[in-house]
Amino acid sequence: MRHKSVQWVVMAILAASAAAPAAAVSASDLEALKSQLAALQLRLAELERAQAAQQAQVAEVRAATDTVVAATTEQQEAIDRTTDTLAQTRAGIGPWVSAFTWKGDLRYRNETIDQEYTLTERNRDRIRARFGFVAKVNDTVKVEIQATTTEGGDSRSSNQTLTNVSSRKALDLDTAYAEWAPNASWKLTFGKMRYPWARTATYFYDNDINPEGVAAAWQQGADGLFASAFYTQLAERGTQADSNMAGAQVGWRGGFGDGGRYTLAAAYFDHGAVQGYNPFLDANIGKAFGNSTTTSAAICRRGITACLANDYDVIDVFGEVQTSLAGKPLVLFAEYARNGKADYAFASASPALNIPSGLDSAYTAGFTYGKASNPGTWEFGYLYQKVEKDALFGQWVDSDFAGGATDGEGSAIKFGYAFARNWRFNLTYMLNKTNNDVAAAVTVPVARTVLDRDYKRLQLDLNMSF
Repeated sequence: MRHKSVQWVVMAILAASAAAPAAAVSASDLEALKSQLAALQLRLAELERAQAAQQAQVAEVRAATDTVVAATTEQQEAIDRTTDTLAQTRAGIGPWVSAFTWKGDLRYRNETIDQEYTLTERNRDRIRARFGFVAKVNDTVKVEIQATTTEGGDSRSSNQTLTNVSSRKALDLDTAYAEWAPNASWKLTFGKMRYPWARTATYFYDNDINPEGVAAAWQQGADGLFASAFYTQLAERGTQADSNMAGAQVGWRGGFGDGGRYTLAAAYFDHGAVQGYNPFLDANIGKAFGNSTTTSAAICRRGITACLANDYDVIDVFGEVQTSLAGKPLVLFAEYARNGKADYAFASASPALNIPSGLDSAYTAGFTYGKASNPGTWEFGYLYQKVEKDALFGQWVDSDFAGGATDGEGSAIKFGYAFARNWRFNLTYMLNKTNNDVAAAVTVPVARTVLDRDYKRLQLDLNMSF
């Protein structure tokens, strides 16, 4: 820069004057030097003003260039979209393709089950494959259809055991529902849908279940009041009453601190035409999943030889907190449920098989720390849960915890690690006890009835989503 040269000249003159003997410098010479210095300083100020003006012009040019680049990028994106539409039209595909969002996942699981008083532990490999799409019908309506692997149409599991000499594996309809959302607050859903009520990470409800029926939901916003009402079909019968469940939930969502969130909710589930009926998969009494059953003609409906002994009107409340600890997400949760209709009792010839009334309560609490999402991230979780024999309707409970039945309690330890994007490893280890309330008849090592049977289940999963 030129003004830097001027500065050097000034400095040289000052240095020369300082180095010269005092006697050699006359008053006239000193005045001349002062005049030259003042002129140089004036020139320096002018040069600095000129440089500032030049920098302002450069900034204006750069801003204008950025604007042009942004406009060009936007125009190019518009051209690309138009080109894609033309290509689709020429190929006979049509622009409707953009209304579809495709998704899917594959899980490979190795599972070991060890239950006390059985001959041997069980080890098996299983796969779960799911794929489907969400289609936008219009601005307020969308449809989701998904298919999944299954064994015998089991509503609580999408797993397929690798067995039977490489046989073909079944693929069934998993979800098929429409959702109408006229605005940001209201939503109406009908079909085979995702759970229409808010849940926590407990084992009260199996994640693979997709209820069948209709539901309406409303929310005040991201924060504030929310509510839902739902009706699900459990068993349709041509000559007897249909089994169903009607319920509602109301809750509150809010925030606290620096990004913390909390949810509080209460729900009521009224199961209709279940007591005295057999609302199980394939009407198989062996699939009551821990609930009390009976063969009493005083309870079972005509033509039904074995049936549910209780009705299930369940109140469920939960709280969940989402926050962070040491820079990682932390989720804390607790849930309690009670069946107000668990009044069946049975006196057996074997006292150990007696069924007392009032086996009506279930509770759980736990946490998850971290989140296995981005490559190299991990998560760890723990929960403790206890479900009395008739506290929950067994068709909803998780198929893995405590043998997939009520009348059990224990812990679940979870760990997850993300190898790469959309590729995770998960470990779940369940340390449970079954038959807490009513003894089970066993034959190993000798025939007898036992309470509090140890139940251990280890699951090692590779999860890939796409």
